[in-house]
Amino acid sequence: MHRFNAWANHKILVGVRGLTPEQLDQQQDGMYRSILGVLRHLAQVELGYLLLIRGESSEWMNTGPWNLHQVEEVLEETGSGLVEVARTSAADATFHIPWFERDFTVFQGLGQVLTHSINHRADVNQWLPRFGVDSTQQDYINLVLSEG
Repeated sequence: MHRFNAWANHKILVGVRGLTPEQLDQQQDGMYRSILGVLRHLAQVELGYLLLIRGESSEWMNTGPWNLHQVEEVLEETGSGLVEVARTSAADATFHIPWFERDFTVFQGLGQVLTHSINHRADVNQWLPRFGVDSTQQDYINLVLSEG
């Protein structure tokens, strides 16, 4: 499922590249953030969970707002990193999330990343037509079909 997550992140970024910089930052009625704002949040959460699961510093939270290129770089890193963590970590191992002030299992953390990212990709995908850009195909079966 984390291979799917990385693939779906890539697909939504392809769709977003059809927007102008002004459209990326524009917030319309019914949008709680701009498209770039939601993508930044998605990338920050993926990176935060990846680093915390690995036992690394979460200093990423102190960085300034990322542009689209930086979001793409982070999502590329988290895509491969989360796949690796899912393959190699014991599901019942725990890690600490400071903002919740408690420990979670790796299984729970990886599940949160998946559902969180799906939710926010759906937000962005439904907003794309407002800006004249087609929504992207996010169905898992499209990943399967693309692999032959």
